[in-house]
Amino acid sequence: VEYGFAQLGAVQIWGNALKDHTASVAAYRKALSLGGTIPIPELFSTAGAHFAGDSETLRRAESLIMRYLIP
Repeated sequence: VEYGFAQLGAVQIWGNALKDHTASVAAYRKALSLGGTIPIPELFSTAGAHFAGDSETLRRAESLIMRYLIP
């Protein structure tokens, strides 16, 4: 389950980078600097991702993957 949430977060951060690379990298680096000092949902939020497995979050990730990775 942890790997699934990590993958979902990575896809969201990648999507953010496609929109605004500089801001996305800055948010990601900020999250990395916090490491294990805050709860996972806050860490995801700091990185610009949503820590949830709800249908909307999954739909957005699927859409991004289908658009860019699946020929």
